[in-house]
Amino acid sequence: MRFSYASETMTPEQPVFMHGFGHRSEKSVGVLDDLYVKVALLEANKRLLIVTLDALGSDISFVNGVKDALQERFGLQHEDVLINFSHTHYSVYLTGEDSSRRLPGLYSIAQSGWSDRNDGLDYAEDVKLFRHIRDIIVRLVEDCSRNMVEGDLQVGSIQSDFAVSRRRPDGKGGVESKPWKPYYEGEIDKELLVLKLTDTAGAVKGILYNYGCHPTGMTDYMKLSNDFVGHASRLLEASFPGAFAMFLQGCGGELKPRMGADGDGFRPLSYEEITEAGQGLGREIADLLREGEFRTVDCKFRTALVEPLLYTEQAPTAFYEPMANSEAAPPFYRSAARRTIAAIEDGTIQDRLPHYIALWHLDADTRLVAMEGEVSTEYSLLIKRLLQPCTTLTLGYTNGVCSYIPTRKMIAEGGYETTCNFFFNLRGNFVPEIEDIIVGQIVRTEEALSE
Repeated sequence: MRFSYASETMTPEQPVFMHGFGHRSEKSVGVLDDLYVKVALLEANKRLLIVTLDALGSDISFVNGVKDALQERFGLQHEDVLINFSHTHYSVYLTGEDSSRRLPGLYSIAQSGWSDRNDGLDYAEDVKLFRHIRDIIVRLVEDCSRNMVEGDLQVGSIQSDFAVSRRRPDGKGGVESKPWKPYYEGEIDKELLVLKLTDTAGAVKGILYNYGCHPTGMTDYMKLSNDFVGHASRLLEASFPGAFAMFLQGCGGELKPRMGADGDGFRPLSYEEITEAGQGLGREIADLLREGEFRTVDCKFRTALVEPLLYTEQAPTAFYEPMANSEAAPPFYRSAARRTIAAIEDGTIQDRLPHYIALWHLDADTRLVAMEGEVSTEYSLLIKRLLQPCTTLTLGYTNGVCSYIPTRKMIAEGGYETTCNFFFNLRGNFVPEIEDIIVGQIVRTEEALSE
């Protein structure tokens, strides 16, 4: 097989309104770390492209705009491109030019605070940023196409305790509401998977590492940063000169860095502490690369992309009125409730959501399942059990970040990840059957690719 890699900074030159925290009320005030666009191009029987972005996420308008440009320029089909977001909360949410696929939610990088109305936003700066990032990606893929090298793709894994669940049971069939509390005993996917790219001499040239965890929790929340992800990647690139490191965000919707867990609660971490946490994760990966077992991937690529619909409950306006009128509710929640009421009344509310799921066969024994949205670690565990004995990388935050994607169990328990759909112009909580829809689509697609 052949491969190549390229990267470029995407750090905004001017202050921007960041996404990820509802209590922000002004634009960014500096930069802790540069934000990056990274691409890895793999070629065997066909070409696969992985793009990673240091951003909270994007809507389908952004994703389709980038993929359409790649298809036009390089012939890459949508199913052969993965766009994965680190989900750092110290960056922006991205949108594209197609307003019909833009996610409502009262956000633009040009604004300076949240309001109660969806209309009236000027997306000129967002579109400008989309075009800038799209052009960077096209340019990076052109560079990769000219600089492909022969080598091998290998896969290895270890168990890591870097993350911890924030969904602690309350003893009454539910979970503790905000403030979140660490659930140390909770079952999570601890598998840290690494795809290692080596040249014909056996030297490490590429490190693609996959783990699920929220990049959030620093004390300094007004400066741009790629959080623990950047520190882990920088340590790896220093440890293996000439190699690139690329983080593939996993299914970490309810997971936070364990370093922030402090007894019965979570505490915000200083920049120095998040640096230490990221470097610790990097050292785990470096040790695996030096001492762990890796299996060579036979690189016979097959890909598929499906887009099932996920359905919500039909919540009435009366459901949101108490929050919309409550002075005790956080301002962001009140605004979101008012937007939801208005959208129900004018008919623009959504009660179903297209959900991108990509399935890649890297060889007969290696799978990559990538899902849109903030996917729960419970899906990762379930999918890996279903696809045994294959080695399976599970990615969330891929090809768009629309909402949380909870399991049937989580929906029954309640909690933030299941009740915040109204932030995203969705009418109500997801129905429990979305788990059956997601798992059924994955099983059906797996069977089709295996024929």
